[in-house]
Order: sequence, then structure tokens, then C-alpha cells
Amino acid sequence: MGNSHLHRLLSAALATEEIEISCQECYDALDSYAEQLLEGNDPEAQMPGVTQHLKQCFCCEHEFEALMVMLHEAAGASSTDP
Repeated sequence: MGNSHLHRLLSAALATEEIEISCQECYDALDSYAEQLLEGNDPEAQMPGVTQHLKQCFCCEHEFEALMVMLHEAAGASSTDP
């Protein structure tokens, strides 16, 4: 395990917040969070628990990144359709 990975794990462990949500709660909110982001809104202001969870949870962070890739690809495909 590299130093940067260890540093990230330690930072995540120490970055506990008042608002803590579970992976399931985060997963359930990812669609809304992504929609807010794509609409140009600040999802962190409305969903601070999701933002915090994504900063700490590598699994949920990767789920969110995959969702955003799919949404961007879908938006690109629909903009090229006649």
C-alpha cells in the first residue's frame, strides 16, 4: 500500500462529521445528487451528508463517478440524435 493511499485512508478516518449517512442512504440519494450537479445547482448545500460520505467512502465515490460517466454519455448520445 502506497503512502498516498495510506494518507487518504487516515484522512477519511479522521474526517468524521456531525452528519453521517450509511452507504445505502448515500446510494439511494446518488440520482438526486447527480441531477442537482448536472443542473448547475450545489448539491452539497442541499445534501451535505452525501457530499461528506462521498469524500470518505471509496466504494460510493466510485459508484458516483460511474453514474456521472453514464449520464454524460447518455447526454452526449441524445444531443447527437436527430
